[in-house]
Amino acid sequence: MNEMTEEKVEKTTPGNKIPGPLESTLKREARIERLNRNRRSRTTVKVSKEASAKGKVDLKPEHKKPKTDSVMPRASRITAPKGAMIKAAGKTLFAPTINNERKWVLIDAQDKIVGRLATEISMILRGKNKASYTPNNDVGDFVVVINADKVKFSTQAKENNKMYYNYSGYVGGLRERSAADLREKCPEEILRHAVKGMITRSPLGNAQMKKLKIYAGPEHENAAQNPQLHTLRA
Repeated sequence: MNEMTEEKVEKTTPGNKIPGPLESTLKREARIERLNRNRRSRTTVKVSKEASAKGKVDLKPEHKKPKTDSVMPRASRITAPKGAMIKAAGKTLFAPTINNERKWVLIDAQDKIVGRLATEISMILRGKNKASYTPNNDVGDFVVVINADKVKFSTQAKENNKMYYNYSGYVGGLRERSAADLREKCPEEILRHAVKGMITRSPLGNAQMKKLKIYAGPEHENAAQNPQLHTLRA
């Protein structure tokens, strides 16, 4: 009976159990040992042929570098030289407005498309065809247009369906006219209206529009300025 009771006591009460503080200490040491074992497995040791033959090993570990698909270019890793920085000599130049030389340009509008002709005229008025073009200055030339009554639209339907509106600001002050009606009464306004839509709405745009002289026939009143004939782009 005594032997049986002793065997039961040994099974139910294990004697190898460690108290709480000591158990946590051993677990921490085991975790540190496991981390060190993993760290040693990630390192490589250089071993020369002579040392391996003699049984000597160089215990200087060399960590492996992670492989990357993209390699940083060498030029991006070069640092700037030390010393005083040299300032760039570039400056922003603005066209002069006082002594700006303006030319007089003559354009024949016979059998020309209204939209394409207005684009060319607006570029000359604004000065975008010059190397000295400045958006906030008026550097354009004067434009004299003749034969404005012979301009054409891109399609024949626009001649009858295109409408021009004018509103006086009062009730019932809205006036509308077709392109055919405007061509009979005031043909210069067809081209002027198209050019005005391509000029900025500002005092600068008003000054640029004053340089546009449009005449319905082949004669003009600016012969004293000797305008030069301008060849339009294709």
